[in-house]
Amino acid sequence: MTHLAHFATERALASVAPIPSLDTAAAILSVAEALQPDLAQGFQIDALRLRVEMERVFGGSDATGAWDWKLAYEAGEAALVLFLRKFGRALLARAGSPAALLPILAKVSGLLPTHTRRSEEMERFQQMA
Repeated sequence: MTHLAHFATERALASVAPIPSLDTAAAILSVAEALQPDLAQGFQIDALRLRVEMERVFGGSDATGAWDWKLAYEAGEAALVLFLRKFGRALLARAGSPAALLPILAKVSGLLPTHTRRSEEMERFQQMA
């Protein structure tokens, strides 16, 4: 491999987001498991509710760097996946068709907060989660 090709490969790998540690993944799953019953009951999960669970599981706030909002939104999305794993078949049976299920899924996903909070890194690179 030429020096230039090696440099290009290293640069490409450096831009790949790191894979969360097993502890982080387990923490996200723990938050998701705590939020999933809210979705099942049709409760709105606002930013405050999400923050409380993130602080409980991560043992600190986003201000202290214990977690960031990207992880919080991932936890919310994981809660939606857990909800669908548990109730998806029953919802589809009740809806009667995949097309009829879409509005139901939209309603449930609408219970999660929108991705409006951005980390310093996301601000720096002008990226949305």
